[in-house]
Amino acid sequence: MSRRMTAAMGFAAAAAAFTVVLAGCGTTDAERNEAQARAEASARPTPEPTMTLRPCPGGEILRTDPSGTTSIKPECFDQAVAEAIAEFPEPLPAGTQWLVETTDFSDPAVRAELGDISIEDGNQDTTVAGYWLCAWMDSYLEAFDSGDEAGQEHSMGYLAKYTSLPSTQKFMVNPEVFDASVIAPAKAGDPALLREYFKGDCSSFTRSADPSN
Repeated sequence: MSRRMTAAMGFAAAAAAFTVVLAGCGTTDAERNEAQARAEASARPTPEPTMTLRPCPGGEILRTDPSGTTSIKPECFDQAVAEAIAEFPEPLPAGTQWLVETTDFSDPAVRAELGDISIEDGNQDTTVAGYWLCAWMDSYLEAFDSGDEAGQEHSMGYLAKYTSLPSTQKFMVNPEVFDASVIAPAKAGDPALLREYFKGDCSSFTRSADPSN
């Protein structure tokens, strides 16, 4: 059976978080504990992870599926991500580098497990945009938890651009809901839903220092 991965899948899953209503206000014990854990983790030296994006065999990233649609060859998805990063219009937070997690579709064991999959062209762009969003959410929450108002304002300036990114405009359903549910409350001083979104949708995000900074 063929499986199809669409660029809108990640957005559809994320939209479910918008229906959650968080009761109460102010900083909870859990949030204070999380802030303390984040501070302790930042203070501990850890080996820097690295990102290796595998080149596309043959160089041709796209293919025509039997249905006549154009998709990304699974073994070329890394190359598509690398190109999406090179073309991405916005910067990461200072001191952060790209560390996008991808699946090694060139591994025969992975292909055998997943079967014949079809990756919609555009998944690479939403993947990169999602990493960028998580990086700036991490930057914002770090600034919020440390009382750095200038850092909060700087990070929020980029977070507010997310729904205007080309990939978000093309693939995200109801981006205004994201703005109203996540960005607007944080901008007004209540990052509870932004924190919830970050914990759920950015669980694989790893802050990695950029050696050039």
